[in-house]
Amino acid sequence: MKYLKKLFLSLKEIFIMMIIQYVLLIATIVIFGIDKSIIIGMLILLFVYIIYIVFKCKKNIIYVTEVSYFPYLLLGISVAVIYNMLIFKLGINGEVNTSVPIILNIISSGIVGPIFEEFLFRYDLIKRLKKFNSSNFIIILLAGFIFAIFHNNIITIIYALLVGIINSYLYLKKNNIIVPIIVHMSGNIIATILIEYNFLILFFGIILLLISIILIKKDNCSK
Repeated sequence: MKYLKKLFLSLKEIFIMMIIQYVLLIATIVIFGIDKSIIIGMLILLFVYIIYIVFKCKKNIIYVTEVSYFPYLLLGISVAVIYNMLIFKLGINGEVNTSVPIILNIISSGIVGPIFEEFLFRYDLIKRLKKFNSSNFIIILLAGFIFAIFHNNIITIIYALLVGIINSYLYLKKNNIIVPIIVHMSGNIIATILIEYNFLILFFGIILLLISIILIKKDNCSK
C-alpha cells in the first residue's frame, strides 16, 4: 500500500499536465466548435508544451553527457518504420487526420511534443521513481507502461510502450535527456510521412535497426 501511494504521488505532475491539456481542449471545442478546435487546440497545446520545457530547463540543471547522437537517430527511424509497416501490413492502421497541415503536425507531434513528453515521462518521472525503487528494471517497465497508458488507442499504446521502454533504458544508461528526445523525435517525424505498406521500406527499417544497434554497441565499447 505504501509503495502504491508513493507511485501515485510520483505521477502528480503527469496528472496535472494531462488535466491542463484536456481542460484546454474541451474549452477550445466549446468556444470554437469541433471543426476549428483541432488546429486551434494544437496551437494552444504547443504553447503550453513550450512553456513547460522552458520552465524545466530554467529550473533544473540539464546534464548532457558526451555521446554520438547519430545511432539514436537511426534507432528512432527504424523502430517507427518497422512498427508502422507491420501495422499497415496487418491492415489495422488508424485513420490519418488530413485536416491538420503536415507542417503543423510535424512541429507538434514530431518536434515539440516529443521534447515535452521526454521531459515529463523520462526526465521528471524517472527521477521520482528512483526515490522509492532502486531496480532499474522495474523503473524501466513502470516508466514505459505509464507512458503508454496516457495514449488514446491500442495502436499508439503499443508503440508508446515500446518507445517508452527503449527510451527509459537509454535515459538511465546515458543520463542524457537528448538521447531519448532524438529517438522519439525521429520516430514521430518519420511516422507522419508513412502512409502504406511497402516491403522495401520495411526491409530498409530492419537494416537501419541493425546498423543502429551495431553503432550503439561500438560507441558503448569505446567509452
